[in-house]
Amino acid sequence: MKKLALLFLSIFTIGLANSQTKKSKTIQKKILFVVTSHDKKGNTGENTGYYLGEVSHPWEVLHKAGYEIDFVSPKGGTPPVDGFDLEDPVNKEFWENEEYKNKIDHSMKPSQVKANDYSTIFYAGGHGAMWDFADNTELASIASKIYENGGIVAGVCHGLQKV
Repeated sequence: MKKLALLFLSIFTIGLANSQTKKSKTIQKKILFVVTSHDKKGNTGENTGYYLGEVSHPWEVLHKAGYEIDFVSPKGGTPPVDGFDLEDPVNKEFWENEEYKNKIDHSMKPSQVKANDYSTIFYAGGHGAMWDFADNTELASIASKIYENGGIVAGVCHGLQKV
């Protein structure tokens, strides 16, 4: 699984560099991660949110490659988390990184995002994404602007629902 994720992220990073060099002479090193604000699986009462590993593993590769990552969620603020496993060393590294823990705990609202600041938008998975990504016109508008500027629109797992 980790090898597959690393292969995907390697291709993603190469694609990012190629798309950026076609649009401008300088590579914009900011990526916007979208995480859910939804905390319940339908009417089951079961907790959900963004899936920690689907944020932490892409974060690790991209952060180490020099990209700055910001977070947005439909409601802003602290998004709910699912798949919380600090036995996974990458999850632990992300969760204990003060800068990025602060960024995700204070995620922006879509209205606060300046799409021109980002070369890529990445929709993270987790079951909550099925409730608040699909019909969110603000998030769709941000993704459209990034794409129209030569950027990349990417996602993983449930983050790809109707995106």
